Amino acid sequence: MGIKSNIKILCLFLALGLLCINAAAQASDSTGNRIWDENANESLTYTWTPQTYSGFYYDLDTGEGSENLTVQLTKGSRTIGEKNLQYETVPIQTDFEYGNWGSYEVIGFMAERYFSGYTTNSSFAKDEISVISDGQLSKVLIDTDDRKSLYTGSSLVLEEGYSLNMVEVDINGNTVRVQLEKDGKIIDEAFLSSDSNYVYTADLGDTKDVPIIAVHFAQIFSGRETNAVFVEGIFQISDQYLQIQNGDEFGEMEVSSTSSSGVKMRNSDSISLSKGDTIDIMGKLSFVVADADNLRFAPIVETSEPGTYDLRGTVHDDKFDTMVWTPFNFEGFYYNIDENVSTESLVIEKLDGRTIGDENLVYSTKPANVEFEHEGWGSYEVVGFMAEKYFAGYPENTLGKSKGVSVLSDNVLSKVLIDDNDKKSLFTGSSLALENGYSLKAAEVDVNGKSVLLELYRDGQLLDSGIVPQNGDYVYEADIGGAEDVPMIAVHVSTVFRSTETDAVFVEGVFQISDDYLEISEGDSFREMKISSISDSGITMKNKDSISLSKGDVIDLMGNVKFRVADSSILRFYPFVEVKTEAGEQLDIEMPDALVVGKPIKILVTARNVSVGGVELSIGNESIGTTGDGGNLTFTPSREGRFTVTASREGYVPGTKDIDVLAQGVLKLLVSVSPETVREGDQISIKVTDSVENKPVAGADVFFGGQKIDAQTDANGITSYWVTAPGTYVVNSTKAGYEEGETQIEVTEKVAQFTFSNLTIQPASVEAGNAVNIRVDAMNNGSVTGESTVELLVNNKSVDSENITLSPGESKALEFSHTENEPGTYTVEVGGLSESYEVTKKAPFFSGMATLGILATAFVILRKRRN
Repeated sequence: MGIKSNIKILCLFLALGLLCINAAAQASDSTGNRIWDENANESLTYTWTPQTYSGFYYDLDTGEGSENLTVQLTKGSRTIGEKNLQYETVPIQTDFEYGNWGSYEVIGFMAERYFSGYTTNSSFAKDEISVISDGQLSKVLIDTDDRKSLYTGSSLVLEEGYSLNMVEVDINGNTVRVQLEKDGKIIDEAFLSSDSNYVYTADLGDTKDVPIIAVHFAQIFSGRETNAVFVEGIFQISDQYLQIQNGDEFGEMEVSSTSSSGVKMRNSDSISLSKGDTIDIMGKLSFVVADADNLRFAPIVETSEPGTYDLRGTVHDDKFDTMVWTPFNFEGFYYNIDENVSTESLVIEKLDGRTIGDENLVYSTKPANVEFEHEGWGSYEVVGFMAEKYFAGYPENTLGKSKGVSVLSDNVLSKVLIDDNDKKSLFTGSSLALENGYSLKAAEVDVNGKSVLLELYRDGQLLDSGIVPQNGDYVYEADIGGAEDVPMIAVHVSTVFRSTETDAVFVEGVFQISDDYLEISEGDSFREMKISSISDSGITMKNKDSISLSKGDVIDLMGNVKFRVADSSILRFYPFVEVKTEAGEQLDIEMPDALVVGKPIKILVTARNVSVGGVELSIGNESIGTTGDGGNLTFTPSREGRFTVTASREGYVPGTKDIDVLAQGVLKLLVSVSPETVREGDQISIKVTDSVENKPVAGADVFFGGQKIDAQTDANGITSYWVTAPGTYVVNSTKAGYEEGETQIEVTEKVAQFTFSNLTIQPASVEAGNAVNIRVDAMNNGSVTGESTVELLVNNKSVDSENITLSPGESKALEFSHTENEPGTYTVEVGGLSESYEVTKKAPFFSGMATLGILATAFVILRKRRN
């Protein structure tokens, strides 16, 4: 590497270091960042606020937040002394999503959103109610103004076992009769007209008649063939309230005061910030401590449950004039707290009112070495790019490669899909599910139990195989862009076990990068940003056009990074990314649906089809044990009832399963419906079996949405039913000598289903200013005729569209013509498909004239020779 390259790298490191210092300094050294670092000159008395920490509830439009956490540290010590961690939260008013209902009081508590009371501005509440005054808080379960259509016999499914059933609509279409169910029992009934509210009240501890469910009925319709109800506005709070009194303990914290004005807590004992620890502070809020000699720690909130979470940066407002975001004050950017590795920064160099001028928003990132989670593998090169973690290369002597690999130097980035060191067990014939359709099968253990034959599959097709000894590595290599033979998948086999009954393999260390890599080059655009420079030392992007921070806007900056702007006359905004926790990472519980008191059963917990040990299983709040290495636990129920079993382990999405525990000698009916996906107009098959041997039950009565089906179950325990309307329905079954069984199904509307295939771009490379032809096939695989607007996206921007109407089974070829005037690599997306093409520099005019001159001269010479 030359002197110039070394100077460039040194300058980039220096610039990013200064940015991090500026990010910490511009708010204050006592607040403003998420990470507290003893080497960053931060105050020993430090406060996390809703403006600086995305885990705390914050209303951007009003600029109000609820929670604050302040720590008092001692220089040179890793201990937070008794009562030196102080937490306080206050209730604030927020609007219902359904605007006509006004507002209610909400409070953040332990980084979760709770209901604290109704105000005089809450239209469906008869009186002003403050549950927090009685030392109670209730979670906000639903607050939406989404419009939903419901049909007679269907149900509006709510949380915590509640459902609102549409029983019947009167012949004039003026009123609808509804029944509220809780766990299958009718608890309330009402008649509603159009533009009216259904409200159900309950006592929450000492607070009487609290509206816990509100539903706005916008319109009621009675037709010749069907009756429908349109709902627009649903609000629900939990009936399982949280009681808070002085002296109560939540994790490390103890309540010191509670009143209508808020809650205060302090740590009851000292807290040790030991290296590498994750300390449960209260509720879902923890401190994560760097595994390093220097003290570095930050609050984190558990986000393992499936859903979408916002990770935001410190707010820019009249208090925090934030203009620089790094991983220290923006949780969305990639950061390794153990090694203090940060690569990304976003800087507003100049803000003119609500406008960021051309090239005044600068994003930069640089690669850095981080250690594999499996320690024996050493390190690899990573780079944060647009708030996602990408692989950039391997140093020398990594995963069997003597030479180093740099995909970034080839202008390529590959996502890091898996990097973990969790212990997993595989039995002969079972597979370890990887990402992007890959799976690794333990095909056979050798007779001596010292090695295992592993087979790698992708989408069911065998790609590779290898024999791996105990304490050895399986490595699969592939070409990533211009880099050849890059280790793409690595799996460490820690133990191989063979016995007379079973063969097993224990895996401890999995690493995978994506073969669906991202090609980037100077001049490429990503939404508002454009790459201004790229090399093996880093990437810089700037906004190509001015950006207006208009009231209430969400601005797509690049990739998943966005600005959210307050709907307020005062300029307030922050960067954020939406992080989705997918159900694919979920723990699955395999056990019978019905258990018998005193009869032991085996529970198996898996994830990605692999058994998972160290999983805590609980029923309600009571732990029933932890799974062993094989993912198994034996459990003997001791009491009757309906229960929810929960499986949880750090790093996994918790799994749940509802079960019935029956007295000995009692039989219950189990009801199942096929197919799994049901649409209006489908014929469904309903099967009824017994709870002990899972045998078919003949002669059982079956009900669909409260209406009895004419035919009882046959000798196979099956009856069928034609579904005529969309909605959520309860399917239940009864027979003398059995406890009633039920299940719930969702019937979707008939819709057109558009699929796209065969995306092509011709030619694959053009000069700037010349058009490419883009072609894609569209097909309607649905059951009804439908319309669709097909958008053409180029580098994530919509540049063209076409409206199509297709009958069921009909297909059509769509063609677009598109021209780019700047050289670079352009990514085309249509209907979820993507392809890329190159735009090269336009040949200069004199070069074209010279070519014509050469051709003309050659023509004259050839003609003379011929003559």
